[in-house]
Parts: sequence; structure tokens; C-alpha cells
Amino acid sequence: MAGLGEIANWLQGRMPRNDPAGGAPVVPPGDGPLVLIAGNDAGPVAAALRRLCPGLRVGALGPVAVEPGARPVPMVLPEPPADPQAARRLLEVAAPGAVLLTNGMLPSALIAACEDAAVPVTLATDGAGLAAAMARRVWRGGRRGPLVRLSRVLVPDPPAREAALREGIAPLRVEVLGTSLPILPPLPCNPHELAALRPFMRDRPVWLAAALPIRELTAVMAAHEGLLSVRHRALLIIAPARPEDADPIAAALAERGLSVARIEDSDPGPDTQVLLAEDSAELGLWYRLASVTYAGGTLIGDAGSAPRHPFEPAGLGTAIVHGPLPGDHAAYWQALDRAGGARLIRGPLALPRVIEELGEPDTAARLARAAWQVATEGAEITRRIAEAVLSDLQESCQCP
Repeated sequence: MAGLGEIANWLQGRMPRNDPAGGAPVVPPGDGPLVLIAGNDAGPVAAALRRLCPGLRVGALGPVAVEPGARPVPMVLPEPPADPQAARRLLEVAAPGAVLLTNGMLPSALIAACEDAAVPVTLATDGAGLAAAMARRVWRGGRRGPLVRLSRVLVPDPPAREAALREGIAPLRVEVLGTSLPILPPLPCNPHELAALRPFMRDRPVWLAAALPIRELTAVMAAHEGLLSVRHRALLIIAPARPEDADPIAAALAERGLSVARIEDSDPGPDTQVLLAEDSAELGLWYRLASVTYAGGTLIGDAGSAPRHPFEPAGLGTAIVHGPLPGDHAAYWQALDRAGGARLIRGPLALPRVIEELGEPDTAARLARAAWQVATEGAEITRRIAEAVLSDLQESCQCP
């Protein structure tokens, strides 16, 4: 039996009180249907909703993070109303067609008001968010809790679905979406530069050392020399981790007898063996040109430069080689390795062999395809969440 403290907490969610979100809602202008979203991580879904249903209005109940350059989500209230009266007032004023909750959000007053007003509520949550919601469940005294009032629950895997069913949610209201890591927007590049450089690299094996610390240069040069021994037209692009390393890298390459072109000075010619960028500012360009990328900083490391996010190259169609030092992105590297979307090497001596293996176009293409699928599966899940919400609006929202 629940304690008195739990009962008091439950009653507090049902009784009127001064609500910090009880101010007047600021409704986004326009005539299209409105979807209210709550959850800081719902920005990609908001973008997908707008993309799939032009004219749709999206409003936030609290802060929503969006990608750089993306359209912000206007805030209707600073947080979901916790007071039943404020929740009813929100629905009367804003008249939303649907509500989406993410990031473990479970505002019981708003969910109850939506059920009373026949406004569909979708919860998109992972296993941890569902577990947290279940942990907050209190003694209901015969009343239904917020989870079973939801119109739809979108979960990542069968165990999460089983947990939702144990909470009393109807089976038809629970859908398994699959698991994914957050998507990463593709790095931009200048399309004119891309078009200008492609002819110089046609029919040449091209690989990239991305964000390369100078401590790893010796291993990269050895790998390129090995590749040149079997593919004499191979081209290595080096994007230094730090701009001040460009000059010493150029000197070391020349001393090694490699033909170097610096992108600031000239385009690569047919005899160019290494194309040296000044820094890593244009990685979006180099990823698109290289069939294979070595992730600099993952092999030996450098205190002054951290490894780049692995979904940068993965999302742009290049095969990836990396060392055992993941930096802040261990989960992403593990996902790529499990799916066969990246090749892990344990030390510098392994780099030449792997680069030579990936010089075979079919081998590199298989790796790149697997990497792209891992990096973009989050976009597919985001789209499915948006489509689920839009299915509640089909009569009022002309979606393609």
C-alpha cells in the first residue's frame, strides 16, 4: 500500500493551485492545425512535422532545442501546466489538434485535460524515460494514471513495450519504433568547390585523414605509401586538427618524398599524391570527396584536439577507419562497429593494411553503406514519430 506522501503527491497533481505555467498561452499565429510538443529533445520531430505537413503550426510547452540554423519552435507556455484548470484553459485557448510528449515528460494534468477534450496525446520515450514514468507512478485509489490515458506510446524495443503493457496501456496503443542515436545534421560544403574538385579526383582512390593531429602523421604517411605501392594514382587529403600544424605537416610530407599540393595555393594535379588543407573547417567538402576516412585523434590522440563526431563522415557516404580512442563519442563508435559501418584498428601498424584493403571500391562501399544506415536511422524514427502524430490530424492537415 502506498504511503501518505505518495497519496499527497497524487492529490497535488489533481487539485488546483498556483501554476507557474498558468499565464496566458501565446498561440502561434496562422490558420493551420496546431500541435503542442513538450520535451527539450523534440526539435527534430518539430522540423519533420513542418516538412511533412506545410501550414502546420507547432508550439512548445517549454524549451525545445533545434539544430543550428533551423526554425525555432515558438513557446506557448514555459512548461506544461500542472494545474487542471490551467490545462483546460490551455486547450480552450490554443485548441490543439494533437499533443506530443518526449524526453520522459508526463504532465498528468495536461494528459487528463486532453483525454476529457478528446485531444490525442502521443508519448515518444525510450526505456529509461518509461522506467522513470513508472517509478513516479503513485497509488491511484481506483483512478487511472497518466500512462493509460495516453492515446499512443512509441517505444524503442520489445522490452519497453512489455513494460508499457504491464502498466495497463492497451496493446494497440503501443508501437515499437526501434533504437537509434540522435541524428547529426550533415556538414555543409560549397557546391561550387565540390564541383570544381571532382574532376581532379575522378578514377583515383581518395582517402582522407580528418582532423589529423601531427602526432599521427607518421602512421598516415606510412599508410599512404603502402597504398601508393599498389595504387599509384591514390590521393590522400589531410585536414589538420589545428591550423598551425599545416606548415610542419607540409614539410614532413616533402621530406618523405611525397608530392604535395596545398589547397590554398593550387588544385591537385595528376601527379599530386597529397592534398593538404589548411585546417578542418571544410570537412563537409572533404568527406564528400573521399571514399575512405581515417578519424584523426582516435589512434594516438592529442591533448589539444578531440576526435570529431563519427556521424559526420558516416552521414556523408565515406567508409571510416578509427583507433581505440573514441573521445566523447564512444556510443556512436560502438554502434558503427556493431553494424559493420567502421573499421577499428588497435595501433598505428594496422593502419596501412586497412587502408590498402579499403582501397578496393566494393569493400569501401559496403562499409560506407552500413555507416550511412546507422547515422541516418534516427531520421527514419523521427519521421515515423511525426507521421504518427500527423495521423491524428489527417482531416484538418493536408499532408502528402
